Amino acid sequence: MIRWLKRLAPLALAAALLLPATVPAQAPTGTGSLYSIWVRLSLRGLNQEAIESLLRNMDPAAIESVKTRLRQTVLANLTLKKIGEQYHTARDSDDLRSVRFSIETEIRFAGLQSDEKLRLMIRDQFGIRLQRL
Repeated sequence: MIRWLKRLAPLALAAALLLPATVPAQAPTGTGSLYSIWVRLSLRGLNQEAIESLLRNMDPAAIESVKTRLRQTVLANLTLKKIGEQYHTARDSDDLRSVRFSIETEIRFAGLQSDEKLRLMIRDQFGIRLQRL
């Protein structure tokens, strides 16, 4: 009997460490669920105007909060990609196209294609004027 316990104890410990703990499901609350709705719609290819049209009955303050969160996400992703360094060290038009494509992709995935505030934030943080690209 003790032999079996000696063999099962390490297996039980390994299983407890390797198997994920179950977490009770929680209902989405507040702007977090609105954020996920916005991201899902943008990943389906809808632009900012279409998303705002679908969410027109939502609280404007909550929508502005989601946009602020999305702007911060875009800026963080561009910082991780080192877009500012790529732009300032660009030597030819292909390098600039690559930078522009990365920025446009991030903006499109966030569903903020016509957000002027995001464009100003990108200009302020990275020194990139999107009208010139």
